[in-house]
Amino acid sequence: MRERVIARRYARALLAIGYREDKMEEILAELKRVKDLFQEVPAFWKAVSLPIYPVENRKKVLEEVLKKAGLSETVIRFLEILVEKERISLFGIIYSIYQELTDRAQSRMRGTLFTAQPLSNADFEKIKETLVAYMKKDLILQSEIDTSLIGGVMAKIGGIVVDGSVQGELNRFREKLLTG
Repeated sequence: MRERVIARRYARALLAIGYREDKMEEILAELKRVKDLFQEVPAFWKAVSLPIYPVENRKKVLEEVLKKAGLSETVIRFLEILVEKERISLFGIIYSIYQELTDRAQSRMRGTLFTAQPLSNADFEKIKETLVAYMKKDLILQSEIDTSLIGGVMAKIGGIVVDGSVQGELNRFREKLLTG
């Protein structure tokens, strides 16, 4: 819990910088690249996060790799501060909070559309448009196959579940029969 409070402070500070520089989205994209890089190259993560290495060495490695990756000075400096303050271990939490805050600032939500079978792009876009109209917000929607679905679709957006699956319809029909 305490970690999340600290991470929120860092994410808000970075969001304020992004807002002031009109680069919230660019910073979000760069943070995602860093997150992916940390996952793809565990040795890089260890080199910048393990306190057995001197802080200056960790910052130097971080700066060299991220400059070669083409990241902005803003993001590089932010990550250097996390290393200096021994808060780099909070990076994953900071990233997810920054993403939430950016989404809220841009009046959008993220969600997942579950289907029994893969959808065509046209069908996916039609369903997305319907959900955008329903939610009254822009959506960043990813598609996922759920083999437990008999048919239809189910969307989880934020804390909301929109169930248009065959199983959901059967459950609603059963409840109607039982309640009269």
